[in-house]
Amino acid sequence: MATNEEKLSKFNQAIHHYAEEQRRKIEEEVAKFKEKELNEAEDEVLLEAYQLIQKEMAQMRSNITKEMAHREMDKRRELLEKRREIMDKIFAQAADKLREFTKSSEYAGWMDSHCRQLAGVFTAPGTVLHVRPEDTAMKDTLIRSFGTQCQVEGDQEIQLGGIRAQNLTMGLVADMTLDALLENQQEWFEETSGLQVR
Repeated sequence: MATNEEKLSKFNQAIHHYAEEQRRKIEEEVAKFKEKELNEAEDEVLLEAYQLIQKEMAQMRSNITKEMAHREMDKRRELLEKRREIMDKIFAQAADKLREFTKSSEYAGWMDSHCRQLAGVFTAPGTVLHVRPEDTAMKDTLIRSFGTQCQVEGDQEIQLGGIRAQNLTMGLVADMTLDALLENQQEWFEETSGLQVR
């Protein structure tokens, strides 16, 4: 039979063993809890970092898109200005050629021909032929070419030459000025020159 001391020693050992077992279980639970909490915190931090990265990338994409749109608009504006410069230069040269034409002997024949064409349309009396002030020197010739009663008046708005006929009775105006003919060519030039900006 075991003595009280042995029983007490065994009881102490059993309590000590039980306490050790409980301590080990608690430590394991604490370790598992810490690991779980750490994993959850890590997942949360990773999710927040991912969301932040996505937000920053979206912002960067937006900024890049805006920057590219601004650059494209700037380049388009530059191209449009360059196209306008080229067109202005070409049409200024064409205007110079037309001014040279008005100084040639062929200009009087051109005016005569157009005056006759206008006479076929403006058949009622009261037609006024508007010409540039320099061309009023051809007044008598133009009246003869027109063939019916008309007036010839100088018009400061006509810079290059030609005739603009007007008959208030008929309600007609026909612009055969070199100014109008040149201006009408600008739209055709824009369509066919290959200088379009897209």
